[in-house]
Amino acid sequence: MNKCYVFIGPSGSGKTSIAEKIFRQDQKIITYTTRRPRTGEQDQKDYYFVSPEEFNQMINDRAFVEWDEYAGNKYGSSKEEITQKLAQDDCYTILTAPGFWAVHAVFGEKIQPVFVTISHAKLEERLRSRGDSDTQINQRLALFKKDLEELTALQKLPQLNCLTNDGNLSDAVTQFYAQLN
Repeated sequence: MNKCYVFIGPSGSGKTSIAEKIFRQDQKIITYTTRRPRTGEQDQKDYYFVSPEEFNQMINDRAFVEWDEYAGNKYGSSKEEITQKLAQDDCYTILTAPGFWAVHAVFGEKIQPVFVTISHAKLEERLRSRGDSDTQINQRLALFKKDLEELTALQKLPQLNCLTNDGNLSDAVTQFYAQLN
């Protein structure tokens, strides 16, 4: 049975970087967003970048298995995308904990949580280095404690992988594979 690995954790913890080291690009669940692309991001590769009107129509059409609003932008995972990727191979996505629970409710044990932890100091350093504004950094740091609290609920799942990203992606990847055995 193919699995969809859902990477969860604080923004800036390295979820995307770790997942990209483990999985091929074609295994990525491409999610939808109303935010503008960051430098170097591409439509239909990093996200499906859509207008707020298009996103709202997809909500009305019940196209999303989960969606959320974060920092003034909407993000969502389509049922069709997850179904197609699971039919082909193992796959992965990056979600919030509530997003994980919504996808898990629909797809069950095919959905495997991977929680990525990071220290508060390292998180702040990463957010600054990627060019987030002071306002964005303060918002994300305020959410940091709440994100870590999500781990308590996730720890009840026997299939949870928990990785620590101290800045060495190779160590986090090694942790991932060690927990699969």
